[in-house]
Amino acid sequence: MKKAARYCSRCRAVHQGDCPKKTAHNWNNKVRSNRGGRGGRPWQRKRQRIFERDNYLCQIHLARGQIVTVELHGERHGVLDHIVPKFEGGSDDDDNLQTICQACDKEKTHNESMRSRKK
Repeated sequence: MKKAARYCSRCRAVHQGDCPKKTAHNWNNKVRSNRGGRGGRPWQRKRQRIFERDNYLCQIHLARGQIVTVELHGERHGVLDHIVPKFEGGSDDDDNLQTICQACDKEKTHNESMRSRKK
């Protein structure tokens, strides 16, 4: 018994069976550690290393002369922040990363968003 003819959204044609352009999905290509930016164990290790380097202190508050501590996980978790945002040419190098608190992250992200809209 033949399959009924069906519209294929991939090639926008009608087929009796499977689409000739159908490809098998290769799950091995979706390795988390190869994702750009955050994700996977390598990023988590880097995050912990930077937090330890910065003594679990918000670097923006520290520059203002205030001490605000953050945690690696939990309610008062800190954020691993790019000093120069990636969309402005920053990198994931350690010297472009800093520990900041959630409040500073929210404010900095807002300011970066406003700058990117003006461009």
